[in-house]
Amino acid sequence: IASFKQVAVDQTSETEREFVLGDYINEIIQSLKPSFKHTEHQINVSCPDNLVVTCAPGAIAQIVTNMVVNSITHGFENKTAGTITLDVKEAGNNVVINYKDNGRGLSEEELSKLFDAFFTTKRAEGGSGLGLHIVKNLTENKMQGQLTLQSEVGKGTEFVMVLPVEIDAE
Repeated sequence: IASFKQVAVDQTSETEREFVLGDYINEIIQSLKPSFKHTEHQINVSCPDNLVVTCAPGAIAQIVTNMVVNSITHGFENKTAGTITLDVKEAGNNVVINYKDNGRGLSEEELSKLFDAFFTTKRAEGGSGLGLHIVKNLTENKMQGQLTLQSEVGKGTEFVMVLPVEIDAE
């Protein structure tokens, strides 16, 4: 409950703080588990132990949450057992988050519109089309990072985020 509360507070705050990135990502995943508890979806997180960063954890929480929800809602449509992999690495003064799912993948047309505000394939089911628009905005504008995307129909989707964060090298 404490980690759920911390993630909830962080999502509404822009305050920067120091935290262990891998532990925090696992707390975010834990808070999302109720949304896919009746499925066989798996989320695997690989992150160096004790990778301490200083940034606004709320931005990390929103990015990871929106990406996981997007994979479950769109990528794993008609799929009972999807896999999401978050592979985090330290690269100089940056953190590289490689996010990959084995969902349905995206067509060229979907790829060209993916980050547009209000673009969704789930309008009738209540999709807002803001999830990945927010991810791009947070990554590139708020955190001054880079976001790249690779996807192919039937082969899943992969995002690579390079985020400049202060890393406490211990």
